[in-house]
Amino acid sequence: MTVRIAVLTTGRQDWGILRSTCKLLGSDSRFDLRVFAGGMHLSAAFGEGLVSLAEDGIEVCEKLRWIDDAGTTPTAQQAGEAIVQISAALERQRPDALLLVGDRFETLSAATAATLAKVPVIHLHGGEETEGAIDNSIRHAITKLAHLHLVSHPLHAERVLAMGEASNAIKMVGAPGLDNAHRTDLPSRSSLERDLGIALDAPVVLVTLHPTTLGAEPALELAALTEAMDSVDATYVITLPNADPGNELLRKGLVEAAGHGRRLVASALGERRYWGLMRIADAMVGNSSSALIEAPVLRVPAVNIGVRQKGRLRSDNLLDVQPSAPEIAGALKRALSPEFRASLASLGPYGDGQSAPRILAALAAWKIPVPPIKPSIAVHL
Repeated sequence: MTVRIAVLTTGRQDWGILRSTCKLLGSDSRFDLRVFAGGMHLSAAFGEGLVSLAEDGIEVCEKLRWIDDAGTTPTAQQAGEAIVQISAALERQRPDALLLVGDRFETLSAATAATLAKVPVIHLHGGEETEGAIDNSIRHAITKLAHLHLVSHPLHAERVLAMGEASNAIKMVGAPGLDNAHRTDLPSRSSLERDLGIALDAPVVLVTLHPTTLGAEPALELAALTEAMDSVDATYVITLPNADPGNELLRKGLVEAAGHGRRLVASALGERRYWGLMRIADAMVGNSSSALIEAPVLRVPAVNIGVRQKGRLRSDNLLDVQPSAPEIAGALKRALSPEFRASLASLGPYGDGQSAPRILAALAAWKIPVPPIKPSIAVHL
């Protein structure tokens, strides 16, 4: 019997994680893949990421728009509209289960819609901690709505277990975003230079700064970062933040910061170009989870600003700093030193880049609950 799996992707932040799994699901006769693309994928302000899905040969069966092209739709309105649209898509497609990743507000909307539609939820990357963002509470809420938990590390499995989830519903698969490290189609430096229209002269630094929704004011972190970039000579490739509360200020400030020096700003690079850039980058700076999860596998040094990623597992590539220009500049200079890069030994705690086959094995072995009743809350003593 073919199992119909719906997968929701809402932007660049999750497509890199979902890509390898979707490609395997789409080629496996045991599964009927139904991809829902919504949110930032359909907004011009965030780069219209549907192009990336098309390049990967992924057919999208539902295009769900809950954010305008200017990217100014209020967060609460987006969340409400996402529930309405995802509910309708579930009714049209009637999947056996819905696969979700992570911790965004629209992902919680999707989990809510699935719960109301009696569609079991599969959750990737549960059990993690990011104390400096509202994402933390959202992630744990999705865990309690989910029926199958695909986690990235044994510690995260323990945390999901401690939340009362059944042990046989928790599978350790690693971080599927790392599967991109094994791609053979990543662009070269010269190809990236042609595509981006900038000379990628060393040192190359990737910059991503998102709003720290439970931490310092975005303006403070932005000012500290831009001042630090002014004091450290490098080629900076800046990616703009996602549609989190407070993103407008950061987007405006980062565009202005890219107006001088060896700097390029991009709404979205796409997975191929992002991983191609990460492969040649000398360092990363900002507060993206990519610096903690993906960068270690390529041994890329990273400067992490503030508390947005507080609680996540760390590798030896990371330098944590406060939102202070001198601290950021000092850490960036250290990260760019040949000695620091040569000292990196760890490939990180999140797996080996072979997660998609494990995910398919877990899905094939899973007995989908019909109706989607969860067992009584387990007590783990």
